[in-house]
Amino acid sequence: MTQKTCPHCGASFDAARTVCPTCRALLKKKNPLVPYLVIGVLVVVVVILVAVVLTTPVETPGLPESAAISSSSSGTAVAAPTQPTCTIAITGSRAGSSIRLQVMTSTCSAGDVSSLAVAVNGAAAGTLGTGAGASGTYAGTSGTNNVIVTAKFASGAEKIMYQNAAL
Repeated sequence: MTQKTCPHCGASFDAARTVCPTCRALLKKKNPLVPYLVIGVLVVVVVILVAVVLTTPVETPGLPESAAISSSSSGTAVAAPTQPTCTIAITGSRAGSSIRLQVMTSTCSAGDVSSLAVAVNGAAAGTLGTGAGASGTYAGTSGTNNVIVTAKFASGAEKIMYQNAAL
């Protein structure tokens, strides 16, 4: 028979025993399932994390989270306007402190876009025409300008159509 040594008193005894015959210390057997249990728990944690990430709603750019659901005058919840899928291509250029913006193309239907609001360095600078070929010149600084053009749709939704932080 094989012999074991007691980790408590150092006595030698039969490996089949669960109690040391010298010091009466209880000798624990190692469970062969422990590595599998640890791996199983890690897999469950990873699956839960992936499920949480996949089910977390994503905030829509241009629409504040607080505007996702609003309340009507009757007290019932009203869904926020849906984001249109059309696009507007805008180009920008600078000459000194003047910024020139031009609408190149638009996939939006007539009447979908109520206005294109222009902001330069965080301040409202005016509006830009909504049709292809519309252009406008806006005051900026002689240094770098941050220009944002936001489309305001007839449905009430808003969407950033052009952004350039180095114009």
